[in-house]
Amino acid sequence: MKQSIAKVMEEYDVVDLTHTLEEQMPRPQVPYGHVPWKSEAVGDRFNTYMLVVFEHTGTHVDAPIHLAGIHGATIDKVMLDRWMGPINCLDMTHKGEREFVIRAEIQDWEKRFGVIEEGDIVLLNFGWERNWRVPSGIEKQPYLKNNPGLHPDAALYLAERGVKLVGGDIPTIDSDAEPDEPSHSVLLPRGILILENASNLDRVPPKGAYLIALPLKIGEGTGSPTRAIALVPKNPTHK
Repeated sequence: MKQSIAKVMEEYDVVDLTHTLEEQMPRPQVPYGHVPWKSEAVGDRFNTYMLVVFEHTGTHVDAPIHLAGIHGATIDKVMLDRWMGPINCLDMTHKGEREFVIRAEIQDWEKRFGVIEEGDIVLLNFGWERNWRVPSGIEKQPYLKNNPGLHPDAALYLAERGVKLVGGDIPTIDSDAEPDEPSHSVLLPRGILILENASNLDRVPPKGAYLIALPLKIGEGTGSPTRAIALVPKNPTHK
């Protein structure tokens, strides 16, 4: 007998991987506004706000077109199934500022927890969320400076594995030690999507969880804020 979705979902907890979009969140020097358009305070019948937001603000995803020169897909053209899938969550909380995750570390993780398979998703938990501050002054944001990241050779290894999305709890998947962001240049031309500024990755087990990170369907979009969630088994095999 086939299980209903409701029955299957009883076996999972829903973990929110998304930071709140708000005025004083860590962000580059780009506009963000959530301002009243209509309000009962001035006699309107409805409360509605206008949102002005950079595509790569908060917890967001990068479409292939984000990288100049590759003529990749825009956010609205990426198939929906690319934004969801089985999670491999790698604990990299031992990494310090501007340090890299290298190929050998991913291979060592696979020996312990199992291979990363084609169509999987890889999320890197650096514990960098500890630097997220609200309110956060635009000029002094520890979250946006000196973050660790993924070495381009490690990114190439994940591409060889056939993953469809790579992400982490950092402002960019590249280390701040690489201002040219070479791992973007490895992943995006191969159609591998990127999720940045994730939260609560410490609540995601190494294997067994499932990501859903659907973006807004922005015509010609280079990226989009996303409400990313992880479906985490209540009785995970690995903890």
